[in-house]
Amino acid sequence: MNKLKIAIFTISIIIFSLIGIKKLIYINQVKDLKNKEAFLNESIRVLNECFDLENKNKRTLNKSIELIEYCLEEYGYKN
Repeated sequence: MNKLKIAIFTISIIIFSLIGIKKLIYINQVKDLKNKEAFLNESIRVLNECFDLENKNKRTLNKSIELIEYCLEEYGYKN
């Protein structure tokens, strides 16, 4: 009977350890995603300001393409 209690206790510790490790991995993934989301939101804000969408009807198509190319070269490829 004593060996059965030890076996059940050991299995319980292993199961709870695995659950804890899984939770820690999940928490780190969520933190990483939040950091990436903040970076993407900042990139979107900067690119929208650079594209100057409010005045898009005042530009010719060629000027708009040049502006887009400039914005992507200047702000779009940063990691």
